[in-house]
Order: sequence, then structure tokens, then C-alpha cells
Amino acid sequence: MNYDFCILGAGIAGLSLADALLEQNFTVAVLEKHDVAAGASGTPGGLVNPATGRRAKKTWKTEQCYPAIRHNLEKIQNFSSQKFFRNNGLLRPALSHKMARKMHERYEETSWPEGWCIWQSEQQIKDRHPGINCVDGGLWLPIGLTVDVGAYLHAYADFLVAKDVLIETGVEPDFHRKNNRWTVQISGTQLQCEHLVFATGFDTTHHPFWKFLPLEGVKGQVARFKAKKPLLAFDHSISSMGYIARLGKPTEFIQGSTYNHDFDDIQPDTEGVEYLRGRSRKVLPELAKNATLIDQWAGVRLNAPDRKPVLGSHPEIKNLHVFTALSSKGLMYGKFLAEHFADHFRNSTPLFPEISIERFGSA
Repeated sequence: MNYDFCILGAGIAGLSLADALLEQNFTVAVLEKHDVAAGASGTPGGLVNPATGRRAKKTWKTEQCYPAIRHNLEKIQNFSSQKFFRNNGLLRPALSHKMARKMHERYEETSWPEGWCIWQSEQQIKDRHPGINCVDGGLWLPIGLTVDVGAYLHAYADFLVAKDVLIETGVEPDFHRKNNRWTVQISGTQLQCEHLVFATGFDTTHHPFWKFLPLEGVKGQVARFKAKKPLLAFDHSISSMGYIARLGKPTEFIQGSTYNHDFDDIQPDTEGVEYLRGRSRKVLPELAKNATLIDQWAGVRLNAPDRKPVLGSHPEIKNLHVFTALSSKGLMYGKFLAEHFADHFRNSTPLFPEISIERFGSA
């Protein structure tokens, strides 16, 4: 049971890194104390959205991140019989004159790849989507993807197991360093590995190895609603006051997400649902009025102060690494940064300074 890498965590970060390391011909084990996609990565509906925030700013390294996740989704979809993503496009309507002005200014000053992002007038958006609230126009992103992230990650894990990656769930590993290698004990089995990687999301904040990192957990809630059929004539997803994700079921949509920085537990609650309903009423009032709740989901995303991911090696402990703080952009960042990290391990290429752990100094 000897491996080059042992990864703790089977969410977007952990599975993406396992795949990228496998592509570099490393041997990999993934250990998860709950189940695949049990944390914030397991949301039932998420977007690959290259234009985020109130002003629809182009995300960091979008031109590299988008092809990476798009190719990976297609790769895993070809392996799996379950349909878990759609290229159904993304609509971003402005809801006020000020929002429209700021969005349009950002759009005009941003260099977008051809066909990725299109400004549309208020009338064009209302023609595309009758009944939507829109003021002075907004953005249409034909490349927007909608993903059942939990289903994607379960299929991803099956794909990796078929490629001889060891994935163990429901285990609490005990680990220590000896003779420049890590010994990892799980359920009576002992693994030996050269590198140990924490890809444990919010749980990273609870481990003394990483106490020096200034990370914050943000609770997010998502709800699945069912509406009357005539109200769901649209097929695309929407990003405005949160998001409305369409995954193909004719009368269902997923509404997300809340941002709660002060929370006592990670269970979904009625306040979260009411918050989401309020958001949807501002975008699609008729849809919100006629929608009934089916189920809820909650998870805790991990943020760094600069809202950038955290990758790198522990400043004092040899061969101990972290891949975390993907925040709400896990889908967009995960595969590209995993490949970047794996290339760093194989070829000693420097990590991007914007995401390197070195920006936080020593432990």
C-alpha cells in the first residue's frame, strides 16, 4: 500500500487533484471521512459562470479554467450513464439602472473570447425570457454550464477507481511522518505515501497544521423548487440575485445561494428558503409565486481574505500540502488548478503567486 500521494478529501479539489496527478503518472489514494461530495462540493445544482459578481467581472484565468472544466465534464459524462451537466447558457439581467451601467462598463472594458459573452438590450432579454425583471439590458453567456455537482463527483470517483485510484470513504485517517514518508492508518490498514495533501474544505480550519491560514467558512443554502409547467418555458439558467439553475426536468429549478458568515450549524433552515424566495421574486415574480419547495441543501464554503484559492506546501513540514478555499468558484477553478498543482509537483514549476500559500507567510 505505497503511494506517491495521499489526498484527504473527496470533493472537487481532492478528486480533481487525484485525476491530475494520475495524468502525471503518480500513484494516488483518496481518503474521505464522510462520503464523496459530502461537503460544500456536493451541491445539487451549480453553474460554470465566467462572469461573476454584481458587475459581471470576468473570473481569474477564465480562458484557461473554462476549457479545463468543460473538457473534464465531457470526459466524465462519456464514462457515466447519468446525465449531470448541460450547456444551456446563462442569462445575467440587470435589475436597476445603476447595475446595468456598471455591468455594461465592465463588459466594454473586458476582452472576451469571441462568442463567450454578449450584451443584450432590455427588450432582447425580455424577448428571450418573458416575465423576467430586467432594466436596461444585461449579458447572455452561451457557454454557461449548469451542473449537478454531487452527481458529477460521484461519477468522477467511479472513473478514478476504474483507473486504479484508491478511494476510501467513511474513514478517519491517523497519520505521522517517519523516515521522510507519511504513514497513514485507516481501519486496520496502513498506507505509506511520500506526499500528504489536505483537500478537506472547511475541515481544514480545524486542523492545527493549517491554523496560520486566514480562512473563513461561509454557509450556503440551496433549495429545489417545483413550478407549474407553463412557468418554466425557459431552458437556460439565470444569474441574478443568486442563481436559478435548470438541469432539464421540465417543472423543476434549483435556487441558490445564501451567504451566511455567522452560523451555528450547517443544517438547512427556513430562513434560508425565505431568503432564496425573496431573491427569486425580484427576478421572476410569477415563477416565485407559483413554486413549491421540494428539498433543501446546505454546505460551508471556505474563503481566503482575497477570495482566491490556496495551494502549496506547508512552510515547515516537508511534503505536507494544501488545496483549498475554492469558494463558490470550485467548478470553474478546480480542474485547471489541479493540473497546475500536479505540474508543480512533477516539474517544479512555480505556483501562480495569486493562489500560492506563500502569500500568507510562515506558520
